[in-house]
Amino acid sequence: MRISEEEISAIRSRADIVDIIGRYIPLVKKGRSMSAVCPFHDDHHPSLSISSEKQIYKCFVCGAGGNVFQFVQNYENCSFVEAVAKVAEMVHYPLQITPADLGPKKDPRKEALFRCMEEAIRYLRFQLNAEEGKQAMAYLKHRGLSPQIIEEFEIGYNGFNDQVVRFLKAKGYPESDLLACNLGRLSEQGIRDVFYGRITFPIHDSLGNPIAFTARSMDPEALSKYINTNETELYIKGNVVYNYHRAKQACKRAGKVLVTEGVMDVIAFARAGIQNVVATLGTACTKEQIRLLKQCSHHVVFCYDGDKAGRKATLKAAKLAQEAELQVGIVQNKTGLDPDEILEKFGAKELQRISQQELVWMEFVFDEYASQFNLDNYSEKKQFALAVKAEIDRLNDDFDRQSFLHRLTSLTGFTAAQLGAPEVLTTKKTRVSAKLRLNPIQDGKTNAENHILSQMLTSIEASEIFKNELGFLSSDDGQRCAMLILDCYRRSETIQVADLLDCCTSDSQRQRIMELISNEMYKQEFDQEWLRGSIRRFKRAMLEDRLQELKKEIQTITNPENRAILVHEKIQLQRELGDLKHED
Repeated sequence: MRISEEEISAIRSRADIVDIIGRYIPLVKKGRSMSAVCPFHDDHHPSLSISSEKQIYKCFVCGAGGNVFQFVQNYENCSFVEAVAKVAEMVHYPLQITPADLGPKKDPRKEALFRCMEEAIRYLRFQLNAEEGKQAMAYLKHRGLSPQIIEEFEIGYNGFNDQVVRFLKAKGYPESDLLACNLGRLSEQGIRDVFYGRITFPIHDSLGNPIAFTARSMDPEALSKYINTNETELYIKGNVVYNYHRAKQACKRAGKVLVTEGVMDVIAFARAGIQNVVATLGTACTKEQIRLLKQCSHHVVFCYDGDKAGRKATLKAAKLAQEAELQVGIVQNKTGLDPDEILEKFGAKELQRISQQELVWMEFVFDEYASQFNLDNYSEKKQFALAVKAEIDRLNDDFDRQSFLHRLTSLTGFTAAQLGAPEVLTTKKTRVSAKLRLNPIQDGKTNAENHILSQMLTSIEASEIFKNELGFLSSDDGQRCAMLILDCYRRSETIQVADLLDCCTSDSQRQRIMELISNEMYKQEFDQEWLRGSIRRFKRAMLEDRLQELKKEIQTITNPENRAILVHEKIQLQRELGDLKHED
């Protein structure tokens, strides 16, 4: 379903971004703008700035930014069209569609299975409170589960004698649905209960639909303490995060999501008053689960068991989270106990304290890899250093890379050069990576690109100068931004940044434009001399790039005629470069 550009513009012009964001988070007046604690990272001081004048928001820590629709889209984890519809509702704009209209179409088959599961959950909860469930209820109370927790997590009891199957059949549910939900199984005696004699914990999908059970035996001699629903039409284990539907709002408020292994871990944290907790139902975390976690929060903290298997699983899961560009933390649990055991042995305050003992990803890498290698052995120390260096190279933050590289060289005695890292140039004022110091052409070109784009955003005259005197930018993202700006000027003589952000086709474009309008190093008013100077610097950087390439080509060419052609081109480029330098 599509909303016209005219309606989108009308809704945005009616919606005040300060009012809309203020409905989600508390705002504080700061000069001409409003500020707030950013909901998109673990923020402790107001770093989110909201401009009523420009109708945009920007976080100067995590980089989140955009217009009113992007805020609602990111906060609600919904599509752009859904965000527009939600804002339209808030400002009472008579849009023909509502957010409910945009939800996924319901599958009649799945809806029937959901109803079957819901009926089963209600019956199992009833059974827990009935005479037959007395032993199970006593067991749960002995484990410290209050009536409120039992109610919140919809815990039930599946007795003996195939009571669930008989009840659901009496309610009119066909055996095919019971088998499809894995509530019943076929045997020589007919269809029988799957979870008989066990305490049941329902599992829901991200929308809160019941899809499966995990069930615990009270028999200490049982071969399997827990059994789970087999994979069904509703339930694919690797696609589900337990407690997601209950925890997602708490995760947004807390600014992070705590990831555990199992159901009882989540319940233990809930008993301790910590609500932003989910479970991957085992240690084999998948990419789909990471995708769901990313919708909850960009700060993911793993709290798997501290044994060898748990640490191995943490390493694997945290790598997936790193690849998804999440902020990764690991709870430093040195007790050797799981959350439920910590709660039982030491109480809620100790579990709360431990949940705050968070290692950043690279700290965990150092600890975990150090336990896998003998650092007194040269060969193993080398393997350790190279393995850790590979993880350092994947970090996005220059400061973090330099800090952990320094830690690695101090720990191993290997130099940065031995590890294949660029040398670091240090002065009293700053520390700059050699990659930037040795390649000023590339850095200068990117800088010139940004100055050109920032000038194009200020006026149509700047865009005409760009079109007539340059016409292109070298980076794909820069070129797309330039074409986007030119296209906007075809429809209007001025650009409203809030409108422009809606036209962006990628997050990287939006981030670049937000950086251009919020960074003080870029001029926010049209300056013809400044623009033409930036164009000359860009052209000069392009020529210098090509000259470097020519020098390398000339050294490898043996054919005299081909070599002469390249030398002639080199001389021409040097003349052009000299003219540009003379103009500057």
